Amino acid sequence: MKLRIFLCLSWLGLLTGPGLLVARAQQPRELPQLPRPITLPQALQVAQAKYPALRARQAAVRAAEADVRTNRSTFLPQVTAQAQVLNATANQVRGAYLPGVAFSESGAVKSTGPDGRTNFSSLGVLAIEWPAVTFGRYRASENRSQAAVSAAQADYDQAVFEYQAQVADAYLLALGAEKAVALQQANLARAQQLAVVIRAGTRSGIRPGIDSSTANAGLARARLQVLAARQQARTQRTRLAGLLGQPTQDVQLDSMQFYSRLPVAGAAAPDTTRATNPLLRAYRQRIVASQAQASLLNVNKRPSLNLLASSWGRGSGVRDAVDDKGNFVIDSSPGAGLPFKAYNYMVGATLTWRATELIHSGRAVQAQRIRSEQARADYDQQALQLETQLQNAGLQVELARQTALAAPAQLAAARQAYTAARARYDAGLDNLLVLTQATEALNRAETDQALATNNLWRAVLLQGAAGGNLGGLLGQL
Repeated sequence: MKLRIFLCLSWLGLLTGPGLLVARAQQPRELPQLPRPITLPQALQVAQAKYPALRARQAAVRAAEADVRTNRSTFLPQVTAQAQVLNATANQVRGAYLPGVAFSESGAVKSTGPDGRTNFSSLGVLAIEWPAVTFGRYRASENRSQAAVSAAQADYDQAVFEYQAQVADAYLLALGAEKAVALQQANLARAQQLAVVIRAGTRSGIRPGIDSSTANAGLARARLQVLAARQQARTQRTRLAGLLGQPTQDVQLDSMQFYSRLPVAGAAAPDTTRATNPLLRAYRQRIVASQAQASLLNVNKRPSLNLLASSWGRGSGVRDAVDDKGNFVIDSSPGAGLPFKAYNYMVGATLTWRATELIHSGRAVQAQRIRSEQARADYDQQALQLETQLQNAGLQVELARQTALAAPAQLAAARQAYTAARARYDAGLDNLLVLTQATEALNRAETDQALATNNLWRAVLLQGAAGGNLGGLLGQL
């Protein structure tokens, strides 16, 4: 009986255990909640901290900084320790050989012919090598590494700036869509109030039946406009949430004073734009990095001076004594060959100069200088495009400002026309068609004014993006 219960519990665990593990593995990772409501500066901070592409650029900066430390370590004293145990024959011949091609034999030069017996030998080495004088190679390598860090940092700053401009534009678009929802809801409320009045008049016989049908059609159209505005707002909020790195969360916007006043725009001078624009700074750092690489290649033609120090010990199973025939006595046991019997040390310096490096380095430097010219041409092209964009942004700001200043007059006239048409309709002096036209004109004027205000904010954003500074926009919030 106990065995059956144990088997049943075991089968139950096998059946439910994997399911529980899968269920736990499929649980979504909780994301930190966004501020509700979220302001534009908060949205920019969240985007900078959470977006994967920006984190990748940050990792590139850290990798470049690690390369600086790695480069410095290559010019530190190099300490090498080696222990060697061999079991080999002791046959050697007098003469020279090229180091690195032949193996080191264990034994001594024999006075007779070859011998197939083996013996043990040992070697222990401690060597120190330090490139004490590099003739400018260390400084050039350091400058190249630091230029790579500066280039990576400039690329990160440029990516952050471009992404902040993209997030700010998405925020303004989402804010405009939210404003459109509010305006269409207000239009729906007017249509509902008018429909109630018209139905009451129709039932009492004061109004013709066609007015009720027309009012119902207008009410249905107003509801469809609200649904379309909500769909557009939902789409823009989803896009903004994706740019913030949290597409699964709903974004609640803080309208602040975007629609209570118009922004103040200021144009940056071209020289200021060249000096501060993150995109141009990134291209300028690429030129600096290319020039630093050319300098490093140029110093490779110079010699290098290394200081050397080494100490080593040797052990061998070949004895110093010889037998009656003049052969060295060989003891093949490990105890005879492994202990050290002789010790040596060495202190000195080596001056190395590869003469053929003059040709190779010269050609490499020439190729790198051509790459520097290419980077400089890319910089000039980007500077020209940004100056054109800055002038175009100034024109867009001026046009948007004129439109935003003219929109209130249209709205005031539309409101006055709607009030008059409503009063005349209630008094029976005008038909419903006039009131419907006045209502549509008021809705269009309210939408045009909100759109003009939003377009002016976006034009100021465009001007800041072209000038390389969003402080003018964010400072007004």
